[in-house]
Amino acid sequence: CSAPKQKLSVIYSTSQKFPELKSNTSIQDLIKFKLLDEEVLRKLEMGLITMEEVLAQYVGKPTTVAGVYVESSKKKISFLEAAEKGFLAKTYAVEFLEAQAATGSLTDLATGQTHSVVEALERGIIETSLQDKLIEAEKAVSGYIHAGKKLSVFQAIEERILDRYKGKKILEVQVSTGGLINPEIGVRVPASTAVDQGLLNKETLQGLYDPVSNPKGFHNPDTGQKAYYSEILKTCLYDIDGCVFLFPFGDRHLANTSPTSSHRVSVVSSSCGIEMSAYEAFKGKHIDKRTYLFLSQQESEWQEKSIVDTNGSSLHIITDVKSGRQLCLESALSQRFLETSELDSFRLGLLSVYEIADLIFSRMVVVEDVNSPIAGLWDVTRRKRLSVLQGFQQGLTDRTTALRLLEAQACTGGICDPSSGEKVLVSEALKRGLVDEALSQQLQPFEQAFRGVVHPKTAKTLSVSQAVQENLFPKDAGFRCIEFQLLTGGLINPENHDRVSLEEVIQSGLVDKVTVSVLKDEKFHTKSLTCPKTKRRITFREALERSVYDCHTGLRLLEATKVLGFGAKSTFHYVWAYRQ
Repeated sequence: CSAPKQKLSVIYSTSQKFPELKSNTSIQDLIKFKLLDEEVLRKLEMGLITMEEVLAQYVGKPTTVAGVYVESSKKKISFLEAAEKGFLAKTYAVEFLEAQAATGSLTDLATGQTHSVVEALERGIIETSLQDKLIEAEKAVSGYIHAGKKLSVFQAIEERILDRYKGKKILEVQVSTGGLINPEIGVRVPASTAVDQGLLNKETLQGLYDPVSNPKGFHNPDTGQKAYYSEILKTCLYDIDGCVFLFPFGDRHLANTSPTSSHRVSVVSSSCGIEMSAYEAFKGKHIDKRTYLFLSQQESEWQEKSIVDTNGSSLHIITDVKSGRQLCLESALSQRFLETSELDSFRLGLLSVYEIADLIFSRMVVVEDVNSPIAGLWDVTRRKRLSVLQGFQQGLTDRTTALRLLEAQACTGGICDPSSGEKVLVSEALKRGLVDEALSQQLQPFEQAFRGVVHPKTAKTLSVSQAVQENLFPKDAGFRCIEFQLLTGGLINPENHDRVSLEEVIQSGLVDKVTVSVLKDEKFHTKSLTCPKTKRRITFREALERSVYDCHTGLRLLEATKVLGFGAKSTFHYVWAYRQ
């Protein structure tokens, strides 16, 4: 329910309270404690945002994990029920209930309402045996009484009435779910402002995600691996029935992003069994803008930068540093994926960068490029697109494999930038960091194979197969070019870059009979690559067969991992915790 827009002059005189809150926080409190900056006040005065929207940031329901979403049944269950059914260890369930209590959000999944520990006990939401533990956790909201004062979590740590390890665990939860709680006025304060208010110091804030000073205090319910609360929250779904966040449990891995889908499932309706992306839910008016932006920030992290192209024109590029996707706003305008009015709204701050990206994605039509070589790697662990060189630099593949994949790119149309789908010359690829100096030298002949080899006597442009037969191109490199080109759709005519199939090549005599027999016999295909995922030796044909088409560019990506994983260890930790 959105209230009418209020003028700033009215705000200073009003004492309107936020209806959902148990606290009596008003706009004056936020101004008094310097929680509102000039930009927010300006938007309020212009009527661009409402008082409710401002207050929600500080006193609305925190973004804690309320329960479990069972993927197979599409139903939600409480953490205690999930523990009873064997989905997760009870010790893990209690961790999440303590996090709810420490943020003032013990949740009744049936209604979505939050309760105090006493209320939750009365309603049968929690067991009596957990009362003492949860009341202790709840002090993080109500304050730790010491020498007649209400202390925040950090202040309680400093006064040594709260264990430092437990305290830092609570601080990480509060920062992850909207801000540190100031028990004096009952509002959540952003971490940066909390430092100014003495609710935290810079050293503690900087060390919140340092595994030495603040070890990971939660367990991923699915794998049993230790995690920070923020890491678990990133994998959660938002249930519009009750407006709660749920941890997905099952084999469908709903929260995982993949190269074949532009968005993961972020929003569900547990009563109807509907699953959708955050943008779909936002456009369908199932969630508000604040929830949409929060969910979008869990999935992606868009950043804008300006560059100057070869013609001297200024281009504005937005990059999702999480998934490795990149969009050019000027290109989006020219292709009508974005309207000028929408870009103007973005510049005025009326549309977020997440909305701009989603608008473009919703209108883009990406066609699978059947002639694509392996354009890059998909880091399975980090869920991110990487260029071939990045894959080598980050230890996902070896240099020889990287070189072979780049050779295939160079001789079939250009070095691929998997973030944008562009194919560029080796010289441009060097400027962009898609290849290094040594690789650029090694790739020159392969680029020549695509552009054609000029006969020194006749000045005729020859295809790579003709150049090999005329001894104008190294035989080994030439054979690889022929293999790469034929396997990605056909031998390339350097004059018009049309593809010629193997059958046409045989009929026209463009390739000698020995080469044809080798290409047709799979025994002769060398296992010159190491699979970035399995680490087994494979041929280029096998690499193409294992690849997936990227929904962002239409180009092929090969899945890659740095290590083979720790499945057995995870299982051991899970079983050990479950038996406690």
